[in-house]
Amino acid sequence: MQENNIEHLTDEEKTDRGLAKSVQINTFACENCGSTLSFDPASRRLKCASCGAEFPMPEPKAVMPIVYTGLSEQEYESWGGVKSVRCENCGATVTLKEFETANVCPFCSSPVVTDIDQIPGLKPNGVLPFAVSEKEAHASFIKWLKKRIFAPHKVKKNAKHTPMKGVYVPTWVFGTNVFCTYEARFGKHYTVTVGSGKNRRTVTRTRWFHVSGTLSYDVKDLTIEASKMITQSQLEKIGGFDMPAAVGYEEEYLSGFASERYSTGLNDSWEIAQGKICNALRNMVRARHPHDVEDYISIAPVYNGTTYKYVLAPLWVSGYKYRKRDYGFVVNGRNGKVAGKSPVSVIRAFLAGLLALAAAAGIGYLIYVLFV
Repeated sequence: MQENNIEHLTDEEKTDRGLAKSVQINTFACENCGSTLSFDPASRRLKCASCGAEFPMPEPKAVMPIVYTGLSEQEYESWGGVKSVRCENCGATVTLKEFETANVCPFCSSPVVTDIDQIPGLKPNGVLPFAVSEKEAHASFIKWLKKRIFAPHKVKKNAKHTPMKGVYVPTWVFGTNVFCTYEARFGKHYTVTVGSGKNRRTVTRTRWFHVSGTLSYDVKDLTIEASKMITQSQLEKIGGFDMPAAVGYEEEYLSGFASERYSTGLNDSWEIAQGKICNALRNMVRARHPHDVEDYISIAPVYNGTTYKYVLAPLWVSGYKYRKRDYGFVVNGRNGKVAGKSPVSVIRAFLAGLLALAAAAGIGYLIYVLFV
């Protein structure tokens, strides 16, 4: 009888009746000291920050692709043990473990984070675990910042104090087989000599030709970001993600990290993916038919066996203020690559400009002395 009524009991009642074990499992409590466990990228185990004890993760499962039917997500699907919060400053929707709190937004560092009601959305079916630790990510950021020659000295000096937050960002991962027919008109240049005497000259002309044919393109792991706080170009700047290494979704991977719900839905992301696929097909046509100039390329792709995965991908995110302006950056949680913006020191840029002018003047003088 007790087991049938467990869901209706409060946490205190469960404790009184000796039924609090399930609560401890949901919060990933350390068996030795009771502190909360977090996923450790280095050991790929759950680790206790208090006593250092480590515990194994669930056996990794493959991320199973889901057949894409074109139907939009309509109802809320619970992730299990997470809550949603929204930053009133940047608008990001972040999911946290129920026992975790967010006093600052992991994306913009704003202290204004409020709980929100459950929102429509799909549950992730895959996770790409963190492989880069916070310490390693911070070292990558400092190295990246040192290469920004115009960054103010004060920013570089204070970089070691910049806090970082691990966040899983939403991505859609598509697979499909494309059969495509195409037609195109290309041109190749050639030269002819015209005129006579003083008017004799060489001119360039274009010989146009039409082509047509078919292409077959097997698309695997095409990743489209669905985050509010990172763009597709930033994702590509940090090297993308090694999606074949993703594992089936387990909430243990989220312990100690925040996670963002997607802001770009499945259908809209598939349209973005099709745009990328079409660009790739046009490049295939261009590569197949050598040419100098292009008039048009017309393609008619047909998609077969389209599937998707909703995978949470790891990012270390942070930001800092300089002269009342916010500067954010992200570090790839798999390879440590950095993308972001840094402030520019007006003095450093001015001095660099003077040096460039001086160098140009020196080269000009040397040429004058040697050849004039």
